[in-house]
Amino acid sequence: MDKLMRDLIFSMDMEDIIEMLRELRELSEMSPSEREIYALYYPDAQIIAECDRESLISSKEDVLKVLN
Repeated sequence: MDKLMRDLIFSMDMEDIIEMLRELRELSEMSPSEREIYALYYPDAQIIAECDRESLISSKEDVLKVLN
């Protein structure tokens, strides 16, 4: 999984990485029902509605770990 995350991050430019980190932060601050509404608005984000807050925070930390 670490290799996949590294490959993903290295394939992105810095603006996209920053935007992804912002979205992860915002999503981790949403309640589960807010994430469900978000997923309705953005159908590609359905997996977000199914994630718990800890998973989103962990994803953000993984991205930061790769960048460091």
